Amino acid sequence: MPLTGAADWLLGPVPGRVRPLLARAGAVTALFAAGTAIAALRLPDGQRNVLWSEDGNQFLEGAFRHDYLGILATPYAGYLHAVPRTAAQIVEAVLPTTQLGTGMNLAGAAVWSAAAVAAFVFTRERVQLPLRCLLWLLVLILPIGSLEVATNVSNSHWFLMFSLFLVLSARSGPGVARTVFGSVLVAASVLSDPLSLVFAPLVLARAVVLPRLRENVVGIVFAAAAVVQVIAVLGTERDRGDPTLQPAAMASTYLVRVVFGDLLGHTTGTSVYAELGRRPVVLIAVAVLLLLVVLIALRLRRDGLPAIALVASAGFFGVTAVLTWNRLGLQDPGAEVFLGGRYLVVPSLLLIVSIVAAISALLPPAGARGGRRAVRLGVVLVLAAALIAPGVIDYRSPENKAGVPELSVSVPGFRDECAADPSASMQVPIGPAGYWFLVPCERILDPAPTGS
Repeated sequence: MPLTGAADWLLGPVPGRVRPLLARAGAVTALFAAGTAIAALRLPDGQRNVLWSEDGNQFLEGAFRHDYLGILATPYAGYLHAVPRTAAQIVEAVLPTTQLGTGMNLAGAAVWSAAAVAAFVFTRERVQLPLRCLLWLLVLILPIGSLEVATNVSNSHWFLMFSLFLVLSARSGPGVARTVFGSVLVAASVLSDPLSLVFAPLVLARAVVLPRLRENVVGIVFAAAAVVQVIAVLGTERDRGDPTLQPAAMASTYLVRVVFGDLLGHTTGTSVYAELGRRPVVLIAVAVLLLLVVLIALRLRRDGLPAIALVASAGFFGVTAVLTWNRLGLQDPGAEVFLGGRYLVVPSLLLIVSIVAAISALLPPAGARGGRRAVRLGVVLVLAAALIAPGVIDYRSPENKAGVPELSVSVPGFRDECAADPSASMQVPIGPAGYWFLVPCERILDPAPTGS
């Protein structure tokens, strides 16, 4: 295949005419604002000002005690966390202590929304507009998002790695804005999780098929960020775990937790799983996956996105399963469909991209008339209903921050104790229940931001 054809297959066709920059910027801004609101509102009342684990006891504590550049270069769990560190520094500097939970949850929602916008922007040349809108929404109402990843900045790297795939599998044009947006997402992902390096083959592939410098800016950013992250990883001691390879068990777990979980969500999926058992559920997922493969094969020569996304979904799950099998491999009745939820975000979203892109490639074009137009509308409506339903059912079910008082309630309760010893720090409760983070009494007595 000539390089031009390979580039079109791998990264989509050369962009055609686009709307003026202001119109595009306005649309993206509106999508980002709406997406942030949708993600933030996923948290139930009483949990929107509650911090999650590392958001408080690692990233905000670090922001309390260290300057930004110093803490930015400080690894945690063996690697750099650029986005959580940056979010914590901004939130700590601009919000009162009683609203730190709200600030961090909004920051997590904003990263989630940016991933949804990336799905809309970087599929422009390959997915028809109605399905791009559907894809934007599906990212925001991902069923697995109703568990531990909901608006937590400490888990935002999963959405960033999904965004990284979208950037690397699309052309950077048209215009400078898309290149800048893509470069920011690439840097944020790689500097927040070394697992981002699993997408290095896409960087190499685009360098081969698109040798022009402009199209490889995102690849250069990827390489530069990777050097920084790898240096940090190699210079840090951490528990490396005991990688385990169990291909058959890993494959069936992918079918249950990603394919079946995407189709039904964890609430309905768990009920069906309890009724049918593992073997029938695996067979159902196999049938769905085979149907998707057939749909991809029908237009395989036309566009590679559906196939690449599906391979990336299974491949990413495989890598994380090998590294974390002691977690992903547990089989606990009642939790089988969603156990290890944060590890399922990237493969689940990539599977959704594959499904939507495959259907889009088979649809009649937007200008179709008569029966073809009716077929196009019917397919879009059926697909939208099928994929949206699990997310809607599980939209407002996060409970990981339940049972913890919001900071606007808990922080004032420590003021008398801090008045007796202003140099002390208080253990303020955060989610999940039983966790806490240390807040200096000077922040509790004078809750306005210090700008440290």
